[in-house]
Amino acid sequence: GPSQFDPKEAIILQNKDEVLIPLLTTVLPTAKEFKDAISSLSPEQKAFAQAYRSMQLESSVFGVCVIQLKAQLEKLLGLWDGALTK
Repeated sequence: GPSQFDPKEAIILQNKDEVLIPLLTTVLPTAKEFKDAISSLSPEQKAFAQAYRSMQLESSVFGVCVIQLKAQLEKLLGLWDGALTK
């Protein structure tokens, strides 16, 4: 739903690790543009186009979440703040 983040992929980076993520930046048509584009299609073609658009829309969000693992591990292990810092 709109208030839930359900990631399908994840990566853990530490220290000075770097990652390059290529993103597809194809612009999706607006709802009106899409409706106009499929207006002359057969019912079967419309159904396919709508299903395809639905898949595009549900997977078009890219989120980044940064979690400070040291602090969470210290709490989990019952250590004092900064115990895992050099």
